[in-house]
Amino acid sequence: MGIELNLIGYVCPIPVFETRKKLSKMKKGEELVLICDDPDVQYDIPKLAKRLSSELIDINEENGIWKISLLAP
Repeated sequence: MGIELNLIGYVCPIPVFETRKKLSKMKKGEELVLICDDPDVQYDIPKLAKRLSSELIDINEENGIWKISLLAP
């Protein structure tokens, strides 16, 4: 389990902005786990990962809560 970024209650573009900011402060290869209840993250975070050359490890939804794991570029 990597560094958690809990953004429950926030809607886009905040999760994208905060994920980008957090990744920029992390060391290459560190894992970030985004926890969010905005369903748009299932589309927006993979696009962000691709733009940043970050590896998307896992994306999972359970009871309306999204957990997305990615590696810092």
